[in-house]
Amino acid sequence: MKKSLTIFAATALATTLATSALAGPVGISRNYPAVQPDQTTISDLEYASQRADRDASQHRNNLSFQRKSYEIDQLIERIKSGQQVDQSEIDKALEPAHVW
Repeated sequence: MKKSLTIFAATALATTLATSALAGPVGISRNYPAVQPDQTTISDLEYASQRADRDASQHRNNLSFQRKSYEIDQLIERIKSGQQVDQSEIDKALEPAHVW
């Protein structure tokens, strides 16, 4: 009984020390900085916005396409104003609008 209690205590102590040793530094973000898009990305976004406008007119002014165009235009304005934009936002904006 005493041997198993000693092993348990040693394991608990080792786990406690290992957890703090393996943890990352406090206050440092592990996210990578957002990359500022270049002019090619902006032109791709502008093309995607125009495509959404065309799709809206072809589908009886469907609001899904109009909303997609608006969201892309807002993203372009954020980029042009110098705000940091995450690459996943750009990737999502370049996807075609989904109509359910």
